[in-house]
Amino acid sequence: MKILYVSRSKTHKPHPFIFEQANILSNHYGHQIEHYLINKGGLLGYIKSSFSIYRKVKTHAVEIIHVHYGLSAIAVIIARMLSMKKVKVIITFHGSDINKGSERIFSLFAANYSAHNILVSHKMSRFFHKNYSIIPCGIDTQIELNFRKMTRQEKGWTDDDFIILFSSSFDRKEKDPEFAFKVINYFKAKCPHKVIFIELKGYHREQITQLMQAADVMLLCSHMEGSPQVIKESILNSLPVITNDVGDIRFICEKVDNCFIVPKTLDDYVYYLKYLSERKLRIRNRNPILEKFDNQQIAQKINKIYCDVNKN
Repeated sequence: MKILYVSRSKTHKPHPFIFEQANILSNHYGHQIEHYLINKGGLLGYIKSSFSIYRKVKTHAVEIIHVHYGLSAIAVIIARMLSMKKVKVIITFHGSDINKGSERIFSLFAANYSAHNILVSHKMSRFFHKNYSIIPCGIDTQIELNFRKMTRQEKGWTDDDFIILFSSSFDRKEKDPEFAFKVINYFKAKCPHKVIFIELKGYHREQITQLMQAADVMLLCSHMEGSPQVIKESILNSLPVITNDVGDIRFICEKVDNCFIVPKTLDDYVYYLKYLSERKLRIRNRNPILEKFDNQQIAQKINKIYCDVNKN
């Protein structure tokens, strides 16, 4: 099938998990997948994109448009209304597009015009009554676990340094960096080791893999989440996790050791940071992640949706 992937990106590249998903579907099932990136947000940005998508599909034989994120779907639905009535639309909703009230109204409007909706989290299903599947985004599980010592040496980190990764960039308010900094400052006052706090911003996939293996803990304290990739990847890289109970965290961390789901209080976060800093633990049981989120298994489910939608 000829499939157009549509997603929002500020970097002129698809998000890694979207790119990896498309690659596996191409390599394993023979789909011809092309990416269209919406570079500018806002009402004007999405309207301009809708005309561009319309022109692209009009001149290319596209059978399915798979759009990621609800707001991006608005541009696709507008384009479809212009003339693309034969093209089937599939939407993957990732969390904030449903969890945020300001975005939910647009996302649910777009969902009414799609051939099928994919939700990455069980908790999102309360807004849908039909025509949906729950399929989290997968991860590339084919990695080596041998970067810890090398990366720490390259960064100049000693064995006593305690490295904490933040789940995203510090400028993303929905990730609650303000709370995270309160936790870090409180913890530094109690920790005898040098504490280094790093935001995950500006790194490519290989660098993130190396950082996760070199670091000592991943810290997540978001206001809202869908099915956070960063936690799946942390577990994959044997990096212990401290997180609040948000989105599909419990499903992701189920049966995984050293993945701590805690109340969102300073005392609880600092307690587990102190616990990990004293023991230097790693995650040993990665099997639940490998079994539930391997990209090939996720691609198989999505391919079935493509085939079903294309028949109707």
